[in-house]
Amino acid sequence: MRHSRIQAVDHVNIESPFGLDDKLRWFYGEVAELEERPPDAKMGAGICFRSERIELRIRFSPEPRIESVECRVLVGVSSIDEAAERLVERKTPFQPLSGLAGSDRRIQVLDPAGNRVELRQAHRDIPL
Repeated sequence: MRHSRIQAVDHVNIESPFGLDDKLRWFYGEVAELEERPPDAKMGAGICFRSERIELRIRFSPEPRIESVECRVLVGVSSIDEAAERLVERKTPFQPLSGLAGSDRRIQVLDPAGNRVELRQAHRDIPL
């Protein structure tokens, strides 16, 4: 499995409506290349992904708080092109972004629950 890293100083908590388990597993497991782990009992209904010591916790709620405007999660991926291909295969819209450096390649996308996420390709000289 390729290594990814959730770009955060602490665990990230987001919410989702019930019934999106498979779509969220595809998005965060296949596209964002994160490892799923069993959720903490205190978390309640939800799913959890991790990279090294940081966890992305998705709690299911009948009335979730979704942030579609501000980016909630930034995840480093090994190939932005491969991530884009997976999104295109599932007809998931996304917006390519680039920073000042030519090596700063990112995709902005809404996860299956509607939370805004950025996927960033690491520069080859800076490991994920």
